[in-house]
Parts: sequence; C-alpha cells; structure tokens
Amino acid sequence: MSDKKRLLVFHQNCLFRDCLATYLKTSGGYDAESAEHLQSSPLIELIRDPIDVLLLDLNLPDNLTLKIARAIQQAELPTKIIVLASEDHEKIIDCIAAGVQGCVLERSPLAELDMAIARVREGETFCSPDIVSKMFTELARFAHRPHREPPKPKGRLTGREREVLELLGKRKSNKQIAAELNVSLYTVKNHVHNILEKLKVDSRVEAVKRARQQDEPGV
Repeated sequence: MSDKKRLLVFHQNCLFRDCLATYLKTSGGYDAESAEHLQSSPLIELIRDPIDVLLLDLNLPDNLTLKIARAIQQAELPTKIIVLASEDHEKIIDCIAAGVQGCVLERSPLAELDMAIARVREGETFCSPDIVSKMFTELARFAHRPHREPPKPKGRLTGREREVLELLGKRKSNKQIAAELNVSLYTVKNHVHNILEKLKVDSRVEAVKRARQQDEPGV
C-alpha cells in the first residue's frame, strides 16, 4: 500500500483543478486527484475512505463549501481542509467555524500552497497574508464604526436591503452592488448579513428563492 499522502482538489473550474492535481502529483509527491463539484460520488468516497487533505473551492454554488466542511467536521474525519479563495473572502470566517484549517488565495504562488499543505498536515493552521490583512482591516473598520444608530429589529427588510436583494437576484457580486448603490463594500456585506438573518436562510441563493416564494422581499 502506498504511503503517499492523499489529496483531493474539489473545484468547479476543471482546468484549474486538473492542473493543480497534476502539479501536486508530480512536484509534491502526493497521491493527488481532482473531482467535479457536481458529482456526488467523490463525497461519498470521501466519507468511506477519508483523504489526508481536501483542497476545496470557497465559491461552490448553493453553499456547498460549508456543507462539505460541516459534514467532515460532524463525521469527525481526519481530513484537513484548505479552502481556495478568490478575492471575495466573506465566507472564510464561517468556514473556519466549520472546521477548515487553511485558506489560500487562488492567485497565490504555488510555494504558498505547498506551505499551507505542510502546515495543516502538521496540525497547524494557515491563511494567506493578504487575507489576514484584509480581515484585520475589516475588523478595525467595524470596531471604529460610529454607534449612532440602535440595532434594527429583525423582521421586514428595509428599502435598501430590498435593493440589495434585487441585485443579488441578478447575480451581482458584492463589489458590483457596492458600485451600483455607491456604498462601501463593508456596507453591502452588512446588508447581506441582515437579509440572510431576517429571511432565516444560509446563502444568497436561498435568500432570493425565499423572497420570491413569499412574493414580497420584505415579508
């Protein structure tokens, strides 16, 4: 039986995942494979025969990234998870809470990914420096935000939240929404958080569906 460490690249971009698996297999000496995110069989096999490291696309549709991370955490599998993130890192905190051990930006050099894999295999955690910097910036901005308005009660969506929800229905990104409404990216993220909380859903897609089912965004 091979003593190579098993890795699985679970990503929606076929070219990206296949190239990454090939690199890890040839240069890293890992038993690396790639998996299509629309196929359920790799996940079934993952539960039956856990791998050492799972490289997981942070932006899988229908909140699939969090669902996979939580399933592995609940099953108490030894698999270490590293999420591969684009510039949009708003889901990272939720992933950390779900048991993810590492996060690497997709534009990072391969040496950084190698370091992340080595760290998580040793039981440590890893996060790309750029992500850490942005998270600290967001936290600092939140800490220094003026507290002039009392917390808004849960219930009906505000007019602005309905505008954000309408743009979410058009598959607009946070950056696009911020530009269209002429507000900061942080403000958009705060609106999205409030929308999910008020509609009692876990993802943007579910929020749009719930609003359409209710036939009124503010219900």
